[in-house]
Amino acid sequence: MTMLAQEFQFFRNVRTYYCHVTFDVEFTYRYAHRLTNQGKAHGSFRCGVNAYTQMVEYTMKLQSDPIERPCSEKNTFLFNHIYPRIPKQCITFDEYPVFKQKYRVPIDYDWQQFVEKGAETAINVNTMNALLRKWRFLGDEETMVDAGIKVTAVRLNWT
Repeated sequence: MTMLAQEFQFFRNVRTYYCHVTFDVEFTYRYAHRLTNQGKAHGSFRCGVNAYTQMVEYTMKLQSDPIERPCSEKNTFLFNHIYPRIPKQCITFDEYPVFKQKYRVPIDYDWQQFVEKGAETAINVNTMNALLRKWRFLGDEETMVDAGIKVTAVRLNWT
């Protein structure tokens, strides 16, 4: 098989097998002073192959369960803790690019292991923690509110 045919077959295989791989994210968020709630998000990722740059590109969709928090305040002798209200809303990412990795031609290696290792690099506790930590909710009076999200687990569903 020629290298061009081999690369085309790689492109077809990646599109066929890694078009809609689901994953679950578990996280906690600050509810009140010294109190956290748990939340879940469900997502999927897909891989695309850019033959011009010889890159496998990973994009994801993610939707969390609804999150809400009442306004709470804790006054102590030295510190005042105020947690602004978060009206019911979800974390949503749509077609968000998460990772790119270069593949080499000829493809005489285990391409499935290559793609799966890239996915595990792209979607894990550390990367999801960094991504969700940046998320801000829209609070009262159109202000941005940090919920103190911390990812506790990520599960990729390969089946």
